[in-house]
Amino acid sequence: MEVHVDRDAFLKGLQMVHNVVEPRQTLPILANVLLESDGDTLRLTATDLEVGARVSVPAKVPAGGSITMSARKLLEIVKELPAAGLSLKVQDNAWVALRCGGASYKLVGLGAADFPAVSSGEAAAWITLDGKLLRDMLAQTTFAISHDESRYALNGVLFAVQEREIRLVATDGHRLALAVRPLAGAGGQVSGIVPRKAVQEIARVVGTGEDVQVAISENQFILRMPNVLLLARLIEGAFPNYEQVVPKAHPHRVTVGRAAVMAALRRVSVLSEERTKPVKFTLSPGLLKLTAYSPDFGEAEEQIEVQYSGEEMTIGFNSRYVLDALGAQSAEQIVMELKDGLSPGVIKSFEEEGSLCVIMPMRI
Repeated sequence: MEVHVDRDAFLKGLQMVHNVVEPRQTLPILANVLLESDGDTLRLTATDLEVGARVSVPAKVPAGGSITMSARKLLEIVKELPAAGLSLKVQDNAWVALRCGGASYKLVGLGAADFPAVSSGEAAAWITLDGKLLRDMLAQTTFAISHDESRYALNGVLFAVQEREIRLVATDGHRLALAVRPLAGAGGQVSGIVPRKAVQEIARVVGTGEDVQVAISENQFILRMPNVLLLARLIEGAFPNYEQVVPKAHPHRVTVGRAAVMAALRRVSVLSEERTKPVKFTLSPGLLKLTAYSPDFGEAEEQIEVQYSGEEMTIGFNSRYVLDALGAQSAEQIVMELKDGLSPGVIKSFEEEGSLCVIMPMRI
């Protein structure tokens, strides 16, 4: 195999697939990136057997073929090379000669025969989404993914397509984040739990102002963009019935500036207990009082003006959960909907429909 590629394009492709590679592998070849040359294209593929990524880079190919090389070391080298033409040539015993500008390397490779097969990414039905829309939906949900490995079905985001809308849902049992957007065309009814690592990769590679295509098969999630393919094995297991968790209506509605309540909450939570970060929310007409107490360090209190005309009530929340939910919104004004001191609260945007976060209360 011999290929000639632009260093910048090659570097961008390597960066896209590199994060899929796990640093500690039981199989040495999984630490490598597969390079395949065909026609006027160089394909870069990486996988950890759960998530796979493939990127195509324009190239001149005097001699086709394939080889695998250490993904980490190859990225380290290419990062330091000048912006010039780069050539790769496979030599005897899977050694690879790399040249760029005045720099040359002779690198150890591994034959491609033992590299795990990665799906070609074919699917029966595709859903087209705006890249920014998908990124926004992920930002509004991924913070609620569970990190408890024993609750495997919660270690990802549920992608659920229902005819003319798509829903993304994440929960860790203490909070639930939901994002809903309409679809331009009918998408049928399919759903699957996409693992955390794949979700992070999607958010990283999807740009703004470009359409992406997604598909969900029986056991695989596929995302396709021009010259980029991302695949993930779906998490097996039953996702909780999230529609039962989302309150239909709450009698108490509070409207407040997002930046103001976030800043106040950060200040007060400095003196909350470290593990669960409890903060007491006390509502009275026009006013929200935030209170935190630590037996070791003292107590903190702050009052902020809000739009609220209901009866006085008190509820406790994990302040970290509230800050995550507020940070996922982009609107200047947010709404908190509450029933009483023992029922879940809802946080959502004042201006925009389509996303919300349900948070379980704490006894304080």
